[in-house]
Amino acid sequence: MIALSLLGSTLALSAESPSPSIYQLSPRIDGAVIGITTLGSIVPLSLNSSLISPKCPCDLGEVNAFDRLAIGNSSALAGTVSDFTLGATLIAPPLLDLAILGTNRALVEDLIVYSEVLSVSGALITTAKYTVQRPIPLVYGSRDPALIRDPNSYVSFYSGHTSLAFAALSATAMTAQLRYRAGPLPWIVMLGLGGSIAYERVAAGRHFPTDVIAGAVTGTMAGALIPWFHSKPGSQTVIPVSAPGNAVGVGWKTTF
Repeated sequence: MIALSLLGSTLALSAESPSPSIYQLSPRIDGAVIGITTLGSIVPLSLNSSLISPKCPCDLGEVNAFDRLAIGNSSALAGTVSDFTLGATLIAPPLLDLAILGTNRALVEDLIVYSEVLSVSGALITTAKYTVQRPIPLVYGSRDPALIRDPNSYVSFYSGHTSLAFAALSATAMTAQLRYRAGPLPWIVMLGLGGSIAYERVAAGRHFPTDVIAGAVTGTMAGALIPWFHSKPGSQTVIPVSAPGNAVGVGWKTTF
């Protein structure tokens, strides 16, 4: 989490005065989107055993050469690390936002947009998993009846851990760019943390490489596009401005 701490410190240095609102929201529309997409994730999970039909033992020949790299992977440690890293990745952005902004309207708007990114991403993940029902790498070659019969062994495509991580981090990067003109650092953090989670999911035997690639792409799209759609036409940022007498202060400048 060193990268997130560095990002928070960088943004805090840019926020020497209260940050402005950068998002425009519709409580009715955004509330409906969050509610519907959240249900779209929860309801299928509650009907897990009814919606997924175990179909293995599976033929290794149905897996493409690129994805076969994941077969045989079974690192429990990598799976645990990916769970921990994802949890920290989801929690850190709101905490950084709170530390920098304090409790105000801009924070509430940021949290609503962030929640919408995660809820939409979750619904997309669930839809893909229950539609495709791809066996996870661990199932191939396994003789464990419990693993073969487990509905959770058929939700490989695409990686929810990877998608949620990239969604959360790209949404944070978009907010940082709109408010602070933060440059490439937030996107570098996204690639580093998101990429590590993707690697860990493959190392754990829970996903194929194409699963984590698809998760990274869809998560990034949701995390970038939803904040962009909500951004105000004239976004504001805190930047150094020259005052009379060559004094330098901090002020608002509207950029388009």
